[in-house]
Amino acid sequence: MTEQTLAELIPGDLPPGIAALDPQVQAELAQAIEDARWRQAGELRDGARGMLDVLPRLLRGVVKKAAGL
Repeated sequence: MTEQTLAELIPGDLPPGIAALDPQVQAELAQAIEDARWRQAGELRDGARGMLDVLPRLLRGVVKKAAGL
C-alpha cells in the first residue's frame, strides 16, 4: 500500500474545514481512506467470485478467465 496525501486521494480542492485540520489528522484520514478502498476492492472481488456459484460448473472456468478472476 502506498501512502498518499489527502490532497492526492481527493480530487479537486480540499474543503476548507478539512484543509484546516492538523497535518497529522490529515495523514490519519488519508490512511483511513486508503484502507477503506482496499477493503472495498476485496469485497468487490469476493462478491464477483461469489456470483460464480450461480453459473453452471461448465461455464465457471470460462467466465472466471474472461473476468480475470
